[in-house]
Amino acid sequence: MSRVGVAFIGAGTVAEMHGRGLAACANARFIGAYDLDSARAEAITAKFGGRVFDSLQQVLTDPDVDAVHVLTPVQHHVSHAIASLEAGKHVLLEKPVAETVEDIARLKAAARQAARICMPAHNYIYVPSIRRAKRLLQSGKLGSIGSLWIMYNIHHSEQTAAIYGGVLRAVCNHHAYSVLYLLGRPRRVMATTSRVHYQKLTCEDQAVIICEMENQAIAHLWSSFATNDPTTDPWTVLYKILGTNGAVSYSWNEAQFEDHGGPAWGMPCYEDGFIGEIEYFINRCVLGGEQPLSTLDDAADALRILMAAERSVSKPETMEKVVFE
Repeated sequence: MSRVGVAFIGAGTVAEMHGRGLAACANARFIGAYDLDSARAEAITAKFGGRVFDSLQQVLTDPDVDAVHVLTPVQHHVSHAIASLEAGKHVLLEKPVAETVEDIARLKAAARQAARICMPAHNYIYVPSIRRAKRLLQSGKLGSIGSLWIMYNIHHSEQTAAIYGGVLRAVCNHHAYSVLYLLGRPRRVMATTSRVHYQKLTCEDQAVIICEMENQAIAHLWSSFATNDPTTDPWTVLYKILGTNGAVSYSWNEAQFEDHGGPAWGMPCYEDGFIGEIEYFINRCVLGGEQPLSTLDDAADALRILMAAERSVSKPETMEKVVFE
């Protein structure tokens, strides 16, 4: 396999970012896209090449397709990913990968049975700065870790937010898998939510989760669709790790340009996550046979963290134990 042939199942908004990431990967070639809305598939192939598939079955039976990116709504993730694995395709699966822990177990079993990779698209941890932070943590150069802070403040209109729902599931999934990658499993969590600017939507537009870690560190996970941060030191998306012997900071505000059309909104650091995850998926997982930085087990644990947070929201001022298996 000189270059990995890739097809998209689903060609909605996020397909643009996957197209950019795939174009940056020399060992991949874009075969085409399938979407129930053929106009979407036509638009993405017009931009990145490849052809429009008429059906899911066409994708699964095409010998040129070695791997698929499953980019459909979450309720279709499991069926599309399992069908792809059973057809002998490797799978990069958009997050959240599934709605239940049991469904993630089904994905893991299908990948094992097919001897193929099923990689969660946990893009935030595939940027160079976060991988460097992981190396520094593992080396002990930061000393004992006191705290981790992950902040997200990007205003979303109600019309846009209606696509995603509440931020606890829609955004804090990124925070949860990042905590697992950087610090491991939390013991307990406490969470609360609020609705600041939504008028029609009844879900939360802000959420905070406090994680009590096994090593006594405390992780602070904040997400808001309600506000931007226009200050001189913006907390648009910010990671900060403080240790007794050093610290790490990473921000999406490292580089920006004017781009109001999306989906990257002029934030190269956001795009870097897609480039990094796709490069890792193609070169390290599909061609190299390695496991991803964040696995299906991590996806299940991230969901367990969010479920514990939801239990805490329903019982104010309580810490909820995260039940791992």
